[in-house]
Amino acid sequence: MIRVALHSLGQHKLRTALTILAVLLGVAMISGTYVLTDQIRSGFEDIFQSAYKNVDVIVTPKPAFDEGFEATTETLPASLVQRVAAVEGVRTAFGSRQALGSVVIDGQVVQGMGGMGMPTLVFNTMPETLRNVSYFAGGAPRQRGQVSVVRALQDKHGVRVGQTIGLATATGVKKATVTGLFDFGHAESSLGGALIVILTDQDMAAWYGLQDRVSSIQIKAAGVQPAELRRRIRGALNDPSLLVQTGQESAAEQTETVGNALDSVLTPALLAFGGIAVLVGAFIIFNTFSITIAQRQREFALLRTLGASRRQVLLTVIAEAGLLGAGASVAGLFAGLGVAKGINSLFKAVGADTPMSGLGLQPRTVIVALAVGILVTLGSALIPALRATRVPPVAAMQEGSVLPPSRSSRFAPFFGAGLAAAGAALLVFGFVSDSTVMYRLIAMVAGGVLIFFAVAAAARYVVRPVARILGWPLSRLDRSSGRLARDNAMRNPARTASTAATLMIGLAVVVFVMVFAAGFKASFVDAMNTATRADIIVTSQAGHPNASVSEALVQAVREVPAVDSVSGLAVQQVKVRGKMQSMIAVEPSELRQLWNFRWLEGGSDELVGKLTKRTALVEEQFALASKITVGDRFSVLTREGGRATFTVIGEYRDPNVLNGFVVNYDAWDELFPTRDGYYALVKGSPDTPLPRLQAAVKAALKSYPTVEAQTKHEYIDTVSKQLNQFLMMLYALLAVSVIISLFGIVNTLILTVHERTREIGMLRAIGSSRGQIRRMVRYESVITAIMGGALGVVLGTAFAYIVTTQLGAQGISFSLPGRQLAVCMGLALVVGVLAALVPARRAAKTDILAAIHYE
Repeated sequence: MIRVALHSLGQHKLRTALTILAVLLGVAMISGTYVLTDQIRSGFEDIFQSAYKNVDVIVTPKPAFDEGFEATTETLPASLVQRVAAVEGVRTAFGSRQALGSVVIDGQVVQGMGGMGMPTLVFNTMPETLRNVSYFAGGAPRQRGQVSVVRALQDKHGVRVGQTIGLATATGVKKATVTGLFDFGHAESSLGGALIVILTDQDMAAWYGLQDRVSSIQIKAAGVQPAELRRRIRGALNDPSLLVQTGQESAAEQTETVGNALDSVLTPALLAFGGIAVLVGAFIIFNTFSITIAQRQREFALLRTLGASRRQVLLTVIAEAGLLGAGASVAGLFAGLGVAKGINSLFKAVGADTPMSGLGLQPRTVIVALAVGILVTLGSALIPALRATRVPPVAAMQEGSVLPPSRSSRFAPFFGAGLAAAGAALLVFGFVSDSTVMYRLIAMVAGGVLIFFAVAAAARYVVRPVARILGWPLSRLDRSSGRLARDNAMRNPARTASTAATLMIGLAVVVFVMVFAAGFKASFVDAMNTATRADIIVTSQAGHPNASVSEALVQAVREVPAVDSVSGLAVQQVKVRGKMQSMIAVEPSELRQLWNFRWLEGGSDELVGKLTKRTALVEEQFALASKITVGDRFSVLTREGGRATFTVIGEYRDPNVLNGFVVNYDAWDELFPTRDGYYALVKGSPDTPLPRLQAAVKAALKSYPTVEAQTKHEYIDTVSKQLNQFLMMLYALLAVSVIISLFGIVNTLILTVHERTREIGMLRAIGSSRGQIRRMVRYESVITAIMGGALGVVLGTAFAYIVTTQLGAQGISFSLPGRQLAVCMGLALVVGVLAALVPARRAAKTDILAAIHYE
């Protein structure tokens, strides 16, 4: 029976290849996800290991809470370095200073190799015993006004030793002469576009506001093991606010933090795309085996006549599925290496470059990829395999015999209704449950999958009327071919529905993302248009998310004669009642002229002027999440350990922009060392035209090249373009499932053409031309594809409506992008035409005599 399975696969090479491709692409997405995230994790591990390769012990501020891979603004007093140096066993104790900055060349801010993905890291020079870079040209800076830079600046921008460059700081651009070029880390590792700059200790302290402060203390041991030295330093300092670790412990902890961030965000997101591809592939496998079982019933009947048992027939079909699944999974496993490179290139294209190491396959990747591919293939082929066992031996004696419906087929409608009810229940649970976000998302995804299956099961009952409607214009356009195509689509509703479902799933997800994004974009645009009265918005340049709007910059804008009012908005994440929330600092006297608050509970703009060190205004969603109302008090905790308590004096609704709680800068100054903001709002005097105001503000910001002054509409367009760029990346990932759908339609058409060989031969015998046969197959493909596209558009829109209406309080509204939905239907039409190319040619080449020959 194994030989029979192998012979069947060998006899139908094209069918086998297309089925393998359907599984291969889904497995490749899963394999590629693990390969990519392993590369990123390993890349960061190389960076951290390189950073601490000469550090035996390190002392850093201990964050009050750990919420992912975030840099803390807390520093240590420089006097602490001498206390550490006095500990027995310390050879070198060095106060390391570090900051985020930007390189300026010829007046232009230099982006990293990955665009907006990684920042420019600025460090002070290190002693030789702790140095973690290797110079290949020049050397480290020794005097003020000197700097050394990483090799990437030479490779991309031609920076050379002796050249003068600028460094953007909170107080403007500082000039420095390049004294050296260096490499960091291993040659096979990538910094993901990050740039590294090294300054003298004096410049680092003065330019980045670190006088008498250090970011960490790095220590080299003398005649003692790092673990023992760590114990001695802990005892000498005896301060719970300090974190004392060995260099290896610090590197491992930071690597683990990155890994946890990947496992909580990137890995599940990419696996979701792989899961969609696998789900589409499962429909194709089910459809393929269902058709082939029907076509091979005489073969199975002959096997039964020759003595094969039902179990042996079942094992034959399962063996075919297992061989297909194993071959596709192995191929998909290695194709995942290419997928990983492709996704990384996609990230780079949208400016989200990340540190990377070399390609590799971990045992976990191999096990998961093979298990998913083989089990999905076997599971999808199980029901068709069971059908094969019901072929009676007498069927071998009959031409054109058809298997009778199974006893369970009458329960199919109830089964579909049950799936729909279970899916709807899981969706409702995801919306109303108090469980963690992860569990709610899992419930919603599971509910969505069940509803997909329910729709696919129910689609067979609407295939006939829908195909009749879709085929009507084709039958009018081409009477014979169009009518035959329509009748063929209606002939086997279950097959047509299953084929259409493959395209339905991919397009439904695309449409969901499209409609959801349109609602988010429309909500943001409406919020900015109605909420802000500002004429100009000053923000960090695109590509420089770490460049902030400093207090000095805001003051420079305030001094422009044409400016009537300006307010910087500073934002930090803090913890309130165990949850992360946004704390926003404003200038109350200025903000009343720049922002339209939507007050709740009878509030008014007078409340902004009543902000003090101990009062706050809260956004509606923050109040609901924290279970507080006007008059209540709440405490905040910063990552640096700062604490403050505020009394709520007003509540407003603004989930899009000021989503958190608002305090004045006096309260902010008690918790954070600087007033560096997220953006600044600027309003000009009534008699100043907008172009003149913008030009004046830009002139005032000439010394701050990392920011840009945009009109309100320009700022909205910039955010919309960034969102569109992100959406294009999602669409590129979702395109895999659409491509698999294309293979599914091709596979089904090829199988149905083979099934109708005698019918096509008879059509040719009574006068149908090859062109008519090609058009018939093409029209049938188009009807099936448009049916799947329509189902996908309707289902995706319905899901988006449900989700956006549930998230209305978070500032997301429902908006239909009509033009983009029309493009999706056009895509379905294109898929239908492309899918018919090969099957139509095969049908047209049918040999008439061979086709009508009776065995």
